[in-house]
Amino acid sequence: MFIIIVISLGYLFVILGLVLEGFTYKARPHRASKPSVSNDFSFSIIINYRNEAQNLPALLQSITNLNYDYAKSEFIFINDGSTDSSLNILESFKSVHDKISIHLINRKVKSASAKKDGITQALEIAKHEHIICTDADVILPQRWLMAYEKHYQLLPDLHFIAGPVEMIHSNNILSQLQHSEMVALQMTTIGGFSIRQPFMCNGANMSFTKTAFQEVNGYLGNDHISSGDDIFLLEKLAAEDVLKCSYLKSQDAVVKTFPKSSWKEMIHQRVRWSQKGKSTKSTLNKLVSFQVLMMNLLFILAPFLWFLNWLNNAQFFTVLIIKIVVDVIVIFTGNRFFSNTKWPIYLLPQLVIYPIVVISIALKSLSKPSWKDRQVEL
Repeated sequence: MFIIIVISLGYLFVILGLVLEGFTYKARPHRASKPSVSNDFSFSIIINYRNEAQNLPALLQSITNLNYDYAKSEFIFINDGSTDSSLNILESFKSVHDKISIHLINRKVKSASAKKDGITQALEIAKHEHIICTDADVILPQRWLMAYEKHYQLLPDLHFIAGPVEMIHSNNILSQLQHSEMVALQMTTIGGFSIRQPFMCNGANMSFTKTAFQEVNGYLGNDHISSGDDIFLLEKLAAEDVLKCSYLKSQDAVVKTFPKSSWKEMIHQRVRWSQKGKSTKSTLNKLVSFQVLMMNLLFILAPFLWFLNWLNNAQFFTVLIIKIVVDVIVIFTGNRFFSNTKWPIYLLPQLVIYPIVVISIALKSLSKPSWKDRQVEL
């Protein structure tokens, strides 16, 4: 069947092509640009939070471990109506660590998106030109800010940098599946930057300049959408000048985040992520999403179509081989970047279960998702 060949080959060339581009990617200037000889870089780090009392201690500990001059950084925490002890934890931390510049502010609701409101509001008080955004449920690497500084020194004209994110995982199939998925997302993300068509990034680790944010009017035009504080800003800045957008492919910059503890939570989170794709202008984003959805659907249906003699042996095994080989290569190359030398012990179950997860997400996305007792506006 022609459609089966199109889907299978499309998945092979689109996904594998992006991943291989990502694996070989090196940040490079595309116009005459001299590296900065100045060490005078400073950062305003913006962190939105809502009911993160369980995760904040790990984040704050990683902040104290940062190998960077605290005089050249500040941390702005935006409280999105927390009802737990998050604010108390931050106030206590601020009182003890007086050498770290910390600002605690409350969100002023102006749009449908808490993170977009928080980032916009934080920029009003940010002292530094270079902004970094991360989340309250992450662990920052020790050389995180140094990695950003080196990247800006190498390419001083940049106005947007996407940073790597890795999922912490343990020896259970749920966390390992989420880790493998994040690896795949990161590799395709890097591939997009490599071909100068960036279509994805992660709000847990991204940087931009205050000037560039203001020049594109921030989130104006998409502030009615609850999610997308990351990709919608990337889209705007890439449209302004894609040559000033880069990926920070450095192990020193890998931010670690925690997996969801249940299948239900994981699917709900992925549903929120999928909503961004409905409003994105990126053709590549839509193409990748379509290929992933259709190939996973085909992988599930293939045994039934083969049993009904709607697929012959060659077509059936072509679908299985392409899907499995591409996924294994994606996981392998991604693990190489994140220095994970061990193969996931649940690799084979992942290859079978993940297509079911993808279809479940697609079906769930037909309804309005929720986040921390709030409906997500699309």
